[in-house]
Order: sequence, then C-alpha cells, then structure tokens
Amino acid sequence: MAIVVTRSSGALATTTAFQALSSLAGATVSSSFNVPSGVSSVKQISVGSCADGAGEEFQGMVKISGSSLKDGEAVFAMAGQNTMGTSTGSNTAFTQYDTNLACESGRDMEISIAVAGSTVTADYAVTLQFE
Repeated sequence: MAIVVTRSSGALATTTAFQALSSLAGATVSSSFNVPSGVSSVKQISVGSCADGAGEEFQGMVKISGSSLKDGEAVFAMAGQNTMGTSTGSNTAFTQYDTNLACESGRDMEISIAVAGSTVTADYAVTLQFE
C-alpha cells in the first residue's frame, strides 16, 4: 500500500525563488517532514494549482529537496497557466509525474514552489506518493 504526504498553500505570492509549502488545507504544518518508515522512493508527484484568472499567466515549478533524497534535489515543471484576453474567473492546472526518486526513511524532505518568470498569487497542492 502506498503512503502519501501532501502540502498546500492558499494565495501564495509566488516568485522566482522557491518557497516551501507549510500548510495542509487550513492547518499550518511544518514544511519539512520525515520520510515515512518502510519506503524507499517517491513513486508519483501530483501537483494542482489555481489562480484567479485576472491576467495571471505563469509557469510553475515544484522542487523536492532534503537530506532523504539519495541523488539530490529534483525540480519538475508544472502545467503552465494563462488566461485568454479579457477572460475572468479562474484557471486551473493539474500535473502528475511517475517517478522513482530514491529516498531514505526517517530523514527530512521538503516541497517548494516557484515560477519561471511572471509572478503570481495562486493556490497550490502537492502530493507525494511513496513506496
């Protein structure tokens, strides 16, 4: 059975500098967590993002880092988002990667978000599936 860890943020003012996610829905949690016992890799990464659609075009990136990663940190591109002309409402994106990031149980890991260029205020949720 897979074990999952999720981190999120609401209305994060995202910049080109990576920012650690330290929420789980409305609760504040540590951005750094210990890799669960009995697992040896991150098998899947799922990332969701949503912006208010007021002219917010952006290319997000998610970084997995920490002393638990046997081969060092990893950065993945998220689905890019944009609005069309004068559209209003929201825009959302979902990205999922199958991975095999080797990790060591009991050591720390952290999930961070940044954007490639344009800054944006958006909501994010990232789930890591361990095996």
